[in-house]
Amino acid sequence: MTEALVNLKLNHNTITMKTNHNDAWRTVFSGQPFEAEVIRGMLETNGIRCIVEDHTSLVTSYYSGLGGDMRVLVSPADEEEAQRLIAAGE
Repeated sequence: MTEALVNLKLNHNTITMKTNHNDAWRTVFSGQPFEAEVIRGMLETNGIRCIVEDHTSLVTSYYSGLGGDMRVLVSPADEEEAQRLIAAGE
């Protein structure tokens, strides 16, 4: 099993975490920023740790208030439960 460094950007701060390559986080949602934050809150309320990543391109990041590609990621162990919760909330 190989280790990798993952950089997370949270409120203009970058946090570097060491993680096992096989334990890579899984995307369970991709969409608008406000939707991603609602899903993050729902997952965390249900005890699922998650990360919201901004995948907005450099061109649209200036206009990020207009929306962009935000992704919610969870650990592989929580992926199935997260998907079930998201589907139940739709």
